[in-house]
Amino acid sequence: MNPSRSPLAMFLGLPFVAWVILYSAVTWGIFGALLGAVTPNLRAQMGVSFQQIGWLMALWSAGGAAGSLLGGAIAKRFPPQKLLLGYTVLVVGGLVGVLWAPSFGWLAFFMATIATFETALFTLGHGLLAEMSDEPELRTRIISLVDVAYSLGSVLSPLLVAAVLLFSPQWRAPYAVFGVLALVMLVMTLQRSRLRGVRFQVHADATEPRASRRPLGYAGLLRQPLVRWVLLAGVCSGLTEWGQYFWFVSFATESLGLHEQSARLALGFLMAGMVVGRVWQAFGHSRWSLEQKIFRLGTLASAALAALWFSPTGAPFVWLALCNFAAGLGVSVAFPILLGSALRGFPQEAPRLSALLMIAFTVGAQLAALLMGELAESLGLRVAYATLALASVAFVGCVWQLGRLHKRTLAGFPA
Repeated sequence: MNPSRSPLAMFLGLPFVAWVILYSAVTWGIFGALLGAVTPNLRAQMGVSFQQIGWLMALWSAGGAAGSLLGGAIAKRFPPQKLLLGYTVLVVGGLVGVLWAPSFGWLAFFMATIATFETALFTLGHGLLAEMSDEPELRTRIISLVDVAYSLGSVLSPLLVAAVLLFSPQWRAPYAVFGVLALVMLVMTLQRSRLRGVRFQVHADATEPRASRRPLGYAGLLRQPLVRWVLLAGVCSGLTEWGQYFWFVSFATESLGLHEQSARLALGFLMAGMVVGRVWQAFGHSRWSLEQKIFRLGTLASAALAALWFSPTGAPFVWLALCNFAAGLGVSVAFPILLGSALRGFPQEAPRLSALLMIAFTVGAQLAALLMGELAESLGLRVAYATLALASVAFVGCVWQLGRLHKRTLAGFPA
């Protein structure tokens, strides 16, 4: 693709496979937010406890981690068209199981199945889109489109649930509507004539840097300093983003005295900031380099989370909403830029790098849930919330180190 083309022209000129991937990202965003939205109805109608809901969420996360490996490790062994179709068929099958599941055990199994193969689609899509351009800025823009699509799905999900539950109070009803969306995805992946030529690139040894001439595998990638710093930054970013999503409402209501509904509304500004940042990255022009952008936005997130941590009881809603928006903007483009940084050194490892980075973000989310939960239980939410500010500062430190490695590479030194 021509890097001189405008962002809009780039978007409109995407091949059919890119539209398949973007649609799958929208459906993944919708599915990811469905469980939390239907939890009250699910608990009432299936008679499950909060502890069981917690286990369901844990199994859902585990499925996502497994799907990241599945989408990365197998991606280059089979034609992408067959993988897109196979994974989509399994998602539809898992959804049929969710709609049928007579017990909590079966429900957990099929939820984890959907999460596994939706994440595999998401990871495979990152790998395919990453190889549509060799120009770092354009490649990062293309990858960012996946995050824009995912964010769109996340925003639409609670609206979909609210609309569907107006007509049917059954917790499975929104999943039935999601099934229609999944069937559309299945129809798209059946377009063999449009997907027949889709394949991963084969990089020539003569034109690639020494470190990227041969596939390294997961173990080989983990031995690379560049990849280790990228993954550590991913853990910190995942902890920051998901920790805010998990704990802000509790922190705002218990420590800041905000009404519960107002706290939820203020949290909505976090997603708004993410959407703005991802749309800017995908379509907007910036004089900042990728390193400058992620460093400055990470610093903005650190300042916003520190401001929330220090906010006094009774802080006004507008202040909390503004801080959430700044935090969302600050973490919005971490994934595509971090992935782009790793791909500069190892362009032929896009599926594996995408999988590793998604796992790093998942580890960060698990730390946000478990570590902050333990701290909140023993030391209180005010102390636990400091974890987010510290994680965001650590993220900025990792990004600074990545910038140093990049400068060394440009100067001709090994990273």
